[in-house]
Amino acid sequence: MSGNPKSILMIKSHSAGVGDLLRSSAAWRVLKNRFPQAKLHLLFLSKHPGYASEGLMGEHHLLDSCTFLTLREKSPDVKGVSKTPFKRLLSQALELAQLKEVDCVIDFEMHGLRSSLLTWCLVKGMNKKMPSIPVSSVGVGQFPMRSWFYDQASVGLEAFAKARNKSLPMDYTDRDFVALSALELERNAVPIELRVEPSAKQKVEFLLQSFQAERAMDQGIPRPVLGVNIGCGTPDALYKRPDLNHFVDALVAFLERNPHDIVLTGAPFEQAVNLEFAMLLSKRWAQAAPGLPEPLVWDGAGKTSMPDLSALISACQLFVSTDSGPYHMAVALRVPTFCWFVVNEPSSLHREPWCAASLNPSVQEFVTQTERLVRPNPF
Repeated sequence: MSGNPKSILMIKSHSAGVGDLLRSSAAWRVLKNRFPQAKLHLLFLSKHPGYASEGLMGEHHLLDSCTFLTLREKSPDVKGVSKTPFKRLLSQALELAQLKEVDCVIDFEMHGLRSSLLTWCLVKGMNKKMPSIPVSSVGVGQFPMRSWFYDQASVGLEAFAKARNKSLPMDYTDRDFVALSALELERNAVPIELRVEPSAKQKVEFLLQSFQAERAMDQGIPRPVLGVNIGCGTPDALYKRPDLNHFVDALVAFLERNPHDIVLTGAPFEQAVNLEFAMLLSKRWAQAAPGLPEPLVWDGAGKTSMPDLSALISACQLFVSTDSGPYHMAVALRVPTFCWFVVNEPSSLHREPWCAASLNPSVQEFVTQTERLVRPNPF
């Protein structure tokens, strides 16, 4: 790529999960720092039409636009659904590239040839239709033939990791820097990021009005707010959910020493587990801390959109979550965050000073880790 691009189209298709997409924001920030005048456009090739992350990414402050193209006519869960013809994908992508006057295409995907071929065809089509705007391409040379599709190709994932002494599976945030290494751009500890939209903040303030009024009547000086995300309610994620009894015991031990009120987050289908949590918390509190004021609990499951959820998380002084989308959102918002892992997922770890994580922690370990987060930190 020669010169400084003014409009960059970034192609991704690996996962449309909130956390997976949000972890790409570190790469977007590095691109913005290197090319401050460039507009960034995300093109995501999705297997799931209408995924929850679309609304959040559509408002991300580092992106000038965000477009999701579906690879199937409907969700892959529906039987007999045909794939979207490549010709149609190319036509839609080319229309987008022309509209945004794209002069650089970066393919962040490492495997397969769909995104490689799409990138190559996009560049050829753009250079033919708009010869006054030369378009270049960048991608990952995961295997020799793949590098032929790009003007500049990086080394593959394994070579990238070895050169930087990184173990595999690699941190998902770092993975986007495989492609960017072709431009000699490195992460250098840049964190992921997210901002709260003013409209979302106003909506959450309205949602919490009754809860805040109850807190004001119950307390002289309101306690800090602890956000709790049990989450992991979809069938493919249930294995990430901690034992609820142990989870509540750990939280009660922390709350005895560090009084907080609680805001629960979650999807509509996670209301049942949130109710179970609240009832168990009340029962354990009566047993462990008789005479002490019980934490007030507000359940936000199903009450917020993804942008609103970011505002709800940012209203918390501490956020405790399982390995799910809200965990990554809290980290990106720089809210002190503890992640409760049930299985070892090194690729999901964040190593920022406002984060802590543990694999099935003991009650004492949980209290020690979370107390470190609620104390003043240098970040």
